[in-house]
Amino acid sequence: MSDIFISYAREDRPRAEAIAQALEGHGWSVWWDWNIPAGKTFRHVIQQQLDKARCVIVLWSATSVTRKWVIEEASEGEERGILVPVLIEKVRPPLGFRSIQAADLITWQGDTTAPTFLRLRTDITALIAYRKDLSYVWIPPGEFWMGATVGNAGAREDEKPRHRVRITKGFWLSETPITVAAYKRFVNERPGFGMPLAPDFNPEWSIEDHPVVRVHWHDATAYCEWAGGRLPTEAQWEYAARGGEDGFNYPWGNGITPEYANYLGSKRNATSPVRSYPANAWGLYDMAGNVREWAADWYGKDYYASLPPDAPEEDPQGPQSGTMRVLRGGSFDFGTADLRVTNRDRAEPGFSSIVIGFRCLREVAP
Repeated sequence: MSDIFISYAREDRPRAEAIAQALEGHGWSVWWDWNIPAGKTFRHVIQQQLDKARCVIVLWSATSVTRKWVIEEASEGEERGILVPVLIEKVRPPLGFRSIQAADLITWQGDTTAPTFLRLRTDITALIAYRKDLSYVWIPPGEFWMGATVGNAGAREDEKPRHRVRITKGFWLSETPITVAAYKRFVNERPGFGMPLAPDFNPEWSIEDHPVVRVHWHDATAYCEWAGGRLPTEAQWEYAARGGEDGFNYPWGNGITPEYANYLGSKRNATSPVRSYPANAWGLYDMAGNVREWAADWYGKDYYASLPPDAPEEDPQGPQSGTMRVLRGGSFDFGTADLRVTNRDRAEPGFSSIVIGFRCLREVAP
């Protein structure tokens, strides 16, 4: 999926490519090329990309204002409130779009420091930032020991053996679990999705700075795609939770008190507002407690034992198939042993619970 969808007439492809490259240079992902994968139809791919985009740019030219499909794509962007019109020729936009202010790139020659392009970039930034309503933290590439340390009496068998993992590419991870407020925006923009049943401790989802819960794996995945990313892999999740430290039971060290996290027997018997407890060394909140978090991987009890013992495994993705997806991080209704960074849990992808939430990973700058 992409942050930005560009709608244009085929005759305007050189201009579309120049604008796409300039936006990609800013760190956004852009869909503009009409290459259709084998086995897919043009309409199916277009609709799929439109559904997932968080900004629709339409390039108005003497040709595009007469193209039915360009007008249809622009209409869909307008209906979702994510349309950004751009004039690339001195033309009058189609009826219905004339009251919408358009960015003027008629004389733009590709200079990314030109005031006209900077204004366009600012408008897109404001729009996308509003849509995702999240702060992301940069997680650098590196290596770490994944799994329970030798001799850890609290470790379960599926946390063994400890093994070396190399994360080859840095990534952006949402600073907190996805909040009620952010999930409401997703639901408002994506027909077919709705809010899950509200828990008793958050009636009618009235408290919006708490993590959203009762979201199953499929809807969590759909949200992350809408937000421009995906769920983290299990390895990425543990690497991020450790915050650059090896050998600790928790993101901050080996001891735990109610001042560190929201867990069974601490101050609450419900979710807590995100950022209520200290962040880890990389600025991530609630990596232990508050809510369990979905990971992308299938769960395999003996998966760790299947990895090569003699070299770091690069960017492990988990088993190729399974019946359960991985859960990490503990929750407000779990004891301290379940909050350890190496603890693994699992559930069927269609399962939902008041103790399960999620966070998102982005591979390009938010």
